[in-house]
Amino acid sequence: MKRPVTINDCCAFERLNGGDWHAGKRLVCWASNKTKGVQVKSLADGTVKTVTAGGTGEGCPRFSPDGAKVSFLSSLPGQGRQVVVCDVNTGSLIARSSIPGAAMEPIWSPDGARILFSSSQETADRQEPASDEPVVIEDFHYKVDGAGFIRPDGHVQLFLLDVETGVTRQITSGASDWMHHAWSPDGRRIVAAGNLNRPKEESIGFDLYVMDMAEKEFRQISQGLMIVSYPNPIRPVFTPDGSAVIMGALDPKADGVIGYPHVYLFRFPLDGGEAEQIFEPDRDCYQCVQFPYNAFCGAGMDKVQADPGTGDIYFVSGWQGQGSLYRLPSGEKHAKPLRAGKRVIHGLGRIQDGKMLIAEGLPDRPEAYLLLSLKEPEKDELLVQSAEDILAECAVAPTEDFFFETLDGESRVHGFVMPPARLEEGKRYPAVVYIHGGPHPFYTYGFTMEFQCLSSAGCAVLFCNPRGSSGYGSVHQTYARSVDGCAYTDILQFVDEALRRFPWIDGKRLGVTGGSYGGYMTNWIASHAKRFRAYVSQRSVASDLIGYASSDMQGSSAAYDNYEEFMMEQLRTSPVSYAERIDKPFLILHGEEDLRCPLEGAHQLFTAIKDTHPDLPVRMVVFPRTPHDQPHIPELLKRYYQEMHDWFGQYLKREGS
Repeated sequence: MKRPVTINDCCAFERLNGGDWHAGKRLVCWASNKTKGVQVKSLADGTVKTVTAGGTGEGCPRFSPDGAKVSFLSSLPGQGRQVVVCDVNTGSLIARSSIPGAAMEPIWSPDGARILFSSSQETADRQEPASDEPVVIEDFHYKVDGAGFIRPDGHVQLFLLDVETGVTRQITSGASDWMHHAWSPDGRRIVAAGNLNRPKEESIGFDLYVMDMAEKEFRQISQGLMIVSYPNPIRPVFTPDGSAVIMGALDPKADGVIGYPHVYLFRFPLDGGEAEQIFEPDRDCYQCVQFPYNAFCGAGMDKVQADPGTGDIYFVSGWQGQGSLYRLPSGEKHAKPLRAGKRVIHGLGRIQDGKMLIAEGLPDRPEAYLLLSLKEPEKDELLVQSAEDILAECAVAPTEDFFFETLDGESRVHGFVMPPARLEEGKRYPAVVYIHGGPHPFYTYGFTMEFQCLSSAGCAVLFCNPRGSSGYGSVHQTYARSVDGCAYTDILQFVDEALRRFPWIDGKRLGVTGGSYGGYMTNWIASHAKRFRAYVSQRSVASDLIGYASSDMQGSSAAYDNYEEFMMEQLRTSPVSYAERIDKPFLILHGEEDLRCPLEGAHQLFTAIKDTHPDLPVRMVVFPRTPHDQPHIPELLKRYYQEMHDWFGQYLKREGS
């Protein structure tokens, strides 16, 4: 009999970090947070060897065009995260970049002579003493969550590593950022997204540029569109003939779209001409990105690929809780799902010999790398499976899903229910409603280790995609619905529907949790609903006024007649303003270095609840070295989960009202 999932399993859960394959050499490579170095597996005999430069956090491996070498990132002592190149057969080091910052996104040139990569010139991961220079602030966008204050040398630049000589050369400079780069098929040009001509306050706004390697100057080829850089970046791909680039873009002035506009694929000619949207949205596919909240797969892999033989375009997009793979045949205007269903595909590798490497997760199976035949997409070859040890040892709870019509008839909400482990007939169990962040991400059919752990602890897990979530069409995705009461009503209706469908859920033992926007909604429910017994608010939005001034995504008062009106409206929409209504045990988990939802908001919420309810169980746990996320340090992450489990265990496990 398999054992239950534990908090230790959550903390030790394996996540893959980049992957590639080489058809000619019959090799696949990958890295993970649980293996030392890069793993190289022979598809001919199944043998696996480790290639390492001796650093930590090694990942994002890619084979050279001839398959004889492999490049990857490695954090080397005293040198920061560098691009290294090793011989596949011998493991010997061939070349290493030399930059003062952290390297990202290494891409081989078609001839295998150079590697193009990006890097911030800051030296955070070299563990040098912090600068004593004061930070001068004269404009917006002067801080970024996870990085802190932006200093003059903190921009992301592009570099070239000569593989033969090991010489590293910087090819961009100045107060702008460059990323999401790619080589033309002949190696004569590169394209990259840059914000050279964007105002500083448009922190996520980028344009597309092309550089002729002989001329060494970038030329903008996109106009009036915003290139996708956040939260789901797309790397541009060249058409097979090298005459144009396919890239995801959005129209920031799109009519009728409130919130994050829809993203479509465009063809950008390199030698003049207007950009052309290459597919039209329809019932099968309404945009070309997905924001999966719980899939955690495809890290370091691409989202769009072009078939070098046919010119067909392949991309991933979210729809109805699925992360599906789509094909857009060359010259056609409608993309069709190639591989869909109750799965999430979120990473694509190079197309070779009619096959493509994909990263895919299932409800009962975490991320795996599969080799997919493009002619027979239901036929696949499993190459790499993450967390094999946990799958072999632990009992995995199933997930059931359903849809229901919203009370106002505007949309349908998709909900999921995971039962407690070892469900016994006739017994009733507590449940935790887990609300996703965003609000635009969505819960998928992907495997979620944290939910499995709650299930093993004896709780059902209820999670849904209320309005504001993407992946369910334009109306459902409208941002206003996430904050005007519609999403709040959707979540309460979802709980009612789950109680009706699953009689083993004890409606008197319900808890609520969520992070970021999910934390905001946890706070709002706690101050507006009376049906739940305990709350855990994670890295939450508590005060819009604090977020307006202290978040790295600062607000604006421009839409208001005067500043007083603006401030009063921010107070009206802030959960902390209703703290006196919170009357059930309330736990706050927050990162000390959170600049997205600043820690000051958590302090204010804790103080307000404790001040108005001196005898109510209220607890705040602040985690050091933690930005806007759950902790990455294993010891802190274990404490984080333990705090949540103990809280729900204490206040939900006892039966009765």
